[in-house]
Amino acid sequence: MAPSKNVKELLDQLILEEKVSLVSGADGWQTHEIPRLGIGSLKTTDGPAGARGKLSVGGSKAIFLPAPVAQAATWSKTDVRAIGRVLMMEVQSKAAQIVLAPTMCCIRNPLGGRNFESFSEDPFLSGTLAIEYVAGVQETGTVAATAKHFVANEQEFERFTVNAQISEKALREIYLRPFEMLIKGPNPPGCIMTSYNSINGLHADMNSKIIQHTLRDEWQYKGLVMSDWGGTNSTAESLIAGCDLEMPGPSERRGSKLLEALEKDNSGKLEAALELSCERIISLLGTMNLLGLSESAAVESRYGEEKSSTASTDIQTVRDVVGNGLVLLKNSNNILPLSSEKVAGKRVAFIGPNGQVGAAGGGGSASMNPQYQSHPMEAFKQRAVELGVDIDVQYAIGCHNYRWLPLVSKSQWRVGGEDGVLRLDFFDAPGCAGRLIETQYRDNSQMDLFDTAPAMLQGSIRPYSFRMSSTVTPRTTGRHSFGVTSIGNSRLFINGALLIDNYDWTEPGEMFYSFGSAEVCHSIDMVANQTYEVILESSSKTTNDPSPEESSTNVFGIQPSVRLGFLEEVPDNLVSDALQLAKRSDFTVAVIGLNEEWESEGFDRQTMQLPGSQNELIQTLLTGMTQPSSLIIVNQSGSPVEMPWSDDAGTILQAWYGGQEAGNALADVLLGQKSPCGRLPMTWPRRYEDLPFSADAESWPGVNGQVCYKEDVEVGYRWYPSHRVKPQWWLGEGLSYTTFSMKGPAIILHEAGLTFHVEVVNDGRIAGQDVIQAYSWLLGRPEARQLVAFEKSSVLSPAESQTIRLQITFRDMAHWNESCWVLGKGAYMIGICENAGGAVRVSHEFTIDEDMKWIP
Repeated sequence: MAPSKNVKELLDQLILEEKVSLVSGADGWQTHEIPRLGIGSLKTTDGPAGARGKLSVGGSKAIFLPAPVAQAATWSKTDVRAIGRVLMMEVQSKAAQIVLAPTMCCIRNPLGGRNFESFSEDPFLSGTLAIEYVAGVQETGTVAATAKHFVANEQEFERFTVNAQISEKALREIYLRPFEMLIKGPNPPGCIMTSYNSINGLHADMNSKIIQHTLRDEWQYKGLVMSDWGGTNSTAESLIAGCDLEMPGPSERRGSKLLEALEKDNSGKLEAALELSCERIISLLGTMNLLGLSESAAVESRYGEEKSSTASTDIQTVRDVVGNGLVLLKNSNNILPLSSEKVAGKRVAFIGPNGQVGAAGGGGSASMNPQYQSHPMEAFKQRAVELGVDIDVQYAIGCHNYRWLPLVSKSQWRVGGEDGVLRLDFFDAPGCAGRLIETQYRDNSQMDLFDTAPAMLQGSIRPYSFRMSSTVTPRTTGRHSFGVTSIGNSRLFINGALLIDNYDWTEPGEMFYSFGSAEVCHSIDMVANQTYEVILESSSKTTNDPSPEESSTNVFGIQPSVRLGFLEEVPDNLVSDALQLAKRSDFTVAVIGLNEEWESEGFDRQTMQLPGSQNELIQTLLTGMTQPSSLIIVNQSGSPVEMPWSDDAGTILQAWYGGQEAGNALADVLLGQKSPCGRLPMTWPRRYEDLPFSADAESWPGVNGQVCYKEDVEVGYRWYPSHRVKPQWWLGEGLSYTTFSMKGPAIILHEAGLTFHVEVVNDGRIAGQDVIQAYSWLLGRPEARQLVAFEKSSVLSPAESQTIRLQITFRDMAHWNESCWVLGKGAYMIGICENAGGAVRVSHEFTIDEDMKWIP
């Protein structure tokens, strides 16, 4: 008889041990299969910027999508849904059913390490775009999205343990609101992931108020709730609260501990919770066609082949979306676009640390092994060739923006007769002693062993060690530097001599999700083209462990991961060389910013300032160039950075992290093949000191394990007016190569809200897109405006117009009042505004005669 696909029947057939196995992961990314009942294994994959597959480092090639903040900068529901569709196909190509995205946390502070993974500071914008993203991912019903991190994971500092103290009003209006919009929308996500942190005193995974009361009872969510990786903080309480699945495996909190707890459960609550969680997991398995399998097919569901989509239409979609998210912040001299007529036969200098090798994305679970990468300068040159424009393009780096010494170039490594290779020998005892377990070969000098250690060691706390061996050949003669950071105890030998001893390290750093040591660097004299033997030995931690208490059991802290950096001596004339090139050029494109070393899961930034000498570089160019107006500044970052030179600069373009098409999309905009049409999805402070966090450690990053959300609902653009501070740029701000006017509005008032119809006209000479933003406020209080609707026009040719429909609901205008949502009686204004703090383009006044209430 064929195995059943009926959820209730399968629940009845499961024995207790099988039920317990279902509610925790089998390995780093998959759930347990139960072959005798034809139940397969669910496979998860990161994440927000592409489907990475079963390995966190060096895995299958994948389309590197633009960072979610870059998607949000499009302000386009169509674009974000299109990215969701591409991601869905990529997830399928990795033989996975669950993608761990979207990230829906609020951009509360510009220093947040994972801001680039989120959509916005505004809950309405975040929720609306999440609805589109999930609709794209789940369009065919073969992939489940995972909305994360539920809830209040706005910082990486002490993320496993910090307690977020938030008022109910702020929790409802700002932090829960995007999740509520998504859950109550037409296509709720198949999964929810809880956050690591506590909310008002209780960890998210065991917070029944958040999961059971709000998510399940109020919002009627029926899907699966899983923990973040290593974020299950109890055995019984977590399951009873409604966290269905502990990830990853092997189980730390469930498994045998859950069996023991069930034996002692006299109330029956734990058994009932187990039954409900198994039902939800099996239901999702059924949706993903992983029920009713043969025994062999159930086993094989753990070992699907990973591929990567290469459809040209997908690549073009990604390129278009990246370009649509670029935000033109200044163009006071109309230097952009660099049209063919303007640059033909001219010299264009590319300058800056991100000019030759651009920043494609942030770090952590959003990092990828891309199919390829397009970089700013080379993409610009290639696009010019395609357009038939002869341009002399030259490059000078100007300065570096490294946080750690760069990973060793593949062209400089060699093992035996093979270039770009490192050898790893694993041993079953510390100190590279004991039995040789396995030999691996790698092409990257960062060894993150979370899911790449030998199978017998993954998820294990047993002590082991490995030896990395290769040779390195420097290109230049000089005093060159090596740097080591490791979770375990490590030592570096060059030509047999000990160079770096990081064995009993005591100073923690931020590598490896903040479980690693600070980088230890040492310089030695080396000769160009001479080969040096490199041996790096690393063991599981055994002594003097100063890292966070949870590292001994946390999934990220138990492996002896290590990173080796190498930097040849840096000349001291980089800035002056860049200036000389700029003086010889007709136009200069300075590509600056951050990268995955500065914005990543695992740590927050410490400052809003650009790293290295980038500010010095820009200021030198502005003061030293013959024609400073010809300087085009392109910033790549996922969060705001301070730009002390912005008043002097004529042209500033915010380019975000664009994934593998970042360079190509930038070239399209620079050369005028696309008019920039992005808008900022967050407010951009002029200085960090202008924010409420700058002198209040209790608000950021917290004191004694407590972080207080003192700004309450005044997040982002909501904070500035009441404190009489003007930001550098407002949420929703952005320029175009053309201009638009607006006619109307025509308004229909109905029971649930208002419908606006406005006509947008392209008054300029270049095709482009406009973003129509609607804000509401109490009459007489325009400073208290909040976003309630937005739409993006199609591409309008010169003189072309389009009628835009905006649907505004009274519910989206309401505020939380103790136990319900309320829109108080009074006179209100709806304004179509340039941005969250800008001029009102058209407006409409109306009156609410009686309080309107909505019970959650």
